[in-house]
Amino acid sequence: MINRNFTFLWLGKIISQLGDKFYAVALAWWILQKTNSPSIMGFFLLASVLPGILLGFFAGALTDRWQRKTMLIVTDIIRGCLVLAISYLSMIDALKIWHVFSIGLGLSLATAFFDPAIQAIIPEIVEKEKLTKANGMSQMVGGICTVAGPLLGALAVSVFGLTLVFFANSISYFVSAFLACFLIIDKVYQEPGEKRSVWKDMHEGVCFIKKQKRIAFVLKIIALAHLFVGSLSVLLPFLANGLEGCGVNNLGYLEAMIGVGLVAGSAFMSVKKKASVDERTLVLFIMTVGFCFIAISVLQFLRIQTVYIYMLIMMVIGTSIAFAAVFWQSLLQNYTPDHMTGRVFSVSTLVGNTSLPLAYGIFGVLLNLSSIYILTAACGACLIGLSSYYIFKANEFR
Repeated sequence: MINRNFTFLWLGKIISQLGDKFYAVALAWWILQKTNSPSIMGFFLLASVLPGILLGFFAGALTDRWQRKTMLIVTDIIRGCLVLAISYLSMIDALKIWHVFSIGLGLSLATAFFDPAIQAIIPEIVEKEKLTKANGMSQMVGGICTVAGPLLGALAVSVFGLTLVFFANSISYFVSAFLACFLIIDKVYQEPGEKRSVWKDMHEGVCFIKKQKRIAFVLKIIALAHLFVGSLSVLLPFLANGLEGCGVNNLGYLEAMIGVGLVAGSAFMSVKKKASVDERTLVLFIMTVGFCFIAISVLQFLRIQTVYIYMLIMMVIGTSIAFAAVFWQSLLQNYTPDHMTGRVFSVSTLVGNTSLPLAYGIFGVLLNLSSIYILTAACGACLIGLSSYYIFKANEFR
């Protein structure tokens, strides 16, 4: 492990994220049983991300003013209490749809403050030369939870029931908050007696990002990646259903292989002693995803329906995404001074949170008007074309 501080942060992150996956499976199953309505499920997912989109940059500005360790602890305790309320209502059989929506909004609000704080705190507790390794280990948490979380969550729901799974997730937040208490950070975020408007801080953050061409460049790549990865989320169920074998099993295999790729890529970055991080290599990883889309299109055109070759492509996509995520986090951390990291990372989170729902809507409509092989070919061509342009632009930074 990198150091004592990072060990506590990493352990807390993996415990809370695994709890999140359990909670997501349990809550989705509860909504399905209670309403059997796809539209309510869709509205709930929208309500879960909307506060983060609306308040993300404001939360980032506060992250640069307040103690980030305190923000991690407080937001984890708030999230733990909210999910504890869900588990109590479930236990007494009083849980209603409006409870789920209200608490979901509260969780999203707390997460809007938590996400930029945990990304901004990493450069404070990790030496600059070890940032790429730290980001690789952090990204590996997401990959492990993507693979293991839904499987273990579904098993936990079937064995222990919804209430205990809700309760377990609330405990995971409290454990994460407890571990964060052991972080040792000696930093003053705002001088005593200094009074500044948060709106001024937000304006200062916007001006900073506009002036920093390398940061603006990385944010554009984040938007591009999320937009086309979002298209894959829309296409995957339909792709899986058209392959040989059981459609739902195929979907599980394909999603699991993306998770395997995420774990493999992030694990490689976490053990690599020296990693040269630059914009050009970042764009090459995104271009690789474009070639994977082209490969899917060709296979569909040739009517090849064996799931195994698609599983291999999904693993390559997952690995490329893991590499890209580690790179853009490391680049943003390297280019951003401490007093701006909260605002910059809140914008990066905002870009991702906005691009994904936009992709769901756009590609959901396009899939009704076109076929999978045409749409994947178009996505691949766009990714390769845009990546080629951005590689040319990235050469300007050398």
